[in-house]
Amino acid sequence: MTPSSSGDSDTDDSFVSPKDWSFRFEDERQRIILSCVFVVIAFIGTFGNSLVVLAVLFSRKLRTTTNVFVVSLAVADLLTCLFLPWNVVSLLSFDTWPTHEYICVVAALVMYTCVGCSVYTLAAIAFNRYTLITRSLHIYKRYFATPKTVVMVAVTWVLPLFYALIPLIFGLGELGYDSKYSTCTHKTSHPLSDYYSLTQALVIYPVPLVIITLCYTSVFMYVRAHTKSITEGPENSTSSHTSHCSKRRESSLPTRSMSVISRRQVKITQNLFYVVCAFLICITPYCLSLIVPRSEPVVPWAGALILCNSCINPLIYGTKHPQFKRVMCSILTCQLRNIPEPAHFLRATQSRFTPR
Repeated sequence: MTPSSSGDSDTDDSFVSPKDWSFRFEDERQRIILSCVFVVIAFIGTFGNSLVVLAVLFSRKLRTTTNVFVVSLAVADLLTCLFLPWNVVSLLSFDTWPTHEYICVVAALVMYTCVGCSVYTLAAIAFNRYTLITRSLHIYKRYFATPKTVVMVAVTWVLPLFYALIPLIFGLGELGYDSKYSTCTHKTSHPLSDYYSLTQALVIYPVPLVIITLCYTSVFMYVRAHTKSITEGPENSTSSHTSHCSKRRESSLPTRSMSVISRRQVKITQNLFYVVCAFLICITPYCLSLIVPRSEPVVPWAGALILCNSCINPLIYGTKHPQFKRVMCSILTCQLRNIPEPAHFLRATQSRFTPR
C-alpha cells in the first residue's frame, strides 16, 4: 500500500519536483522490520538509560562533574526512546498518520533536540576529560565550578532545541509526518526541506566532531608523553647526587598517588572515548545520507543506526566503567546494600527497614 500525506499535504505536493519524489519508503517488509528494530531500541534504551540515571541517584560516589554530563546524555537518550514508538506507529500506518498531527510534530522535535544534545554533550565530556587530565586541579575546578557546569549542560540542550525549532521559527522546512519516509521528522514535501537537512548536518555534526577530536588527541599525546617521562625517570636518576635522592624519596609518595589517580582518570577517559566512537559510528552515515545525492533509500536505515546509539551507551557503562558496573549490578540484583557510598535517602530507607 502506498502511504499518502495527511491534512493539507496535497498543497505541499505542488511545490515538489518529480526528482524529490522519485523515492518513497513503501516496502511493507522493510517498514515492518524497521518497526521491530525501533521497538527493540525503545525497550533496551528506556531500561538501560533509566538504570544509568538511577545509578547516579543511588550512589554519591558517582556524583562527579563528568557524570553530570553522563546523566544529561542518558536523559537525552531516554527521551529519544520514549518518543520512538510514535515512529513505529507511523511506519505501521500504511495509509496515513492515524492521529493528531501535533503529536508527530512533538515527537520529531524531541528526537531532533535529543540527538543534537547527545553530540554537544559528548563534546562537553571530551573537554571535561581534556581539562582534568592535562591541566592542574585548580584550573579544572575553575572551569567546571557548579554554576559553569550548569551553564554548559543548559547550552548542550538549548542549542539543539534552537536548531530543531528552525522550521517553526523561520519557515525553513516543516516538522511532522513525512509521507516520503512514513516517519515523524521534517517534511520532505516542503520546498526548503533540503536546506533544513543541510543545516542540520553542517551545524550539529562538524563543530562537536572537531572539539572531540582535538580534546582526545591532546589527552592521548599528553598521556603518552607523561608515560615516557615516568619510564625514563629511573635511568636519569642513577647519575644524580645522593642528597637529591633523599629529596626525591620524600616527594615520592605524593607523586606516586598522583600517578595512581592519573591512571584511574585515564581509564575513565578511555571508557568515555568508547562512547564517543560508538556515537560517531552511528551518526556519520546519517549525516552523509543527508548530504550525498540519491541516498534516499539509505536514510531510514541510517536513521535507525543513529537511534541505536540510545541503547548502546548504558551497555558500555555497565561493562567498561567499574563504578557504574558495580552500582548497576547492585540495582539489578536488588542488593542495594552493596552500593558504594549510598545516597542519604537510600541509607535512611535501609536503616528504617533493617531489623534490630
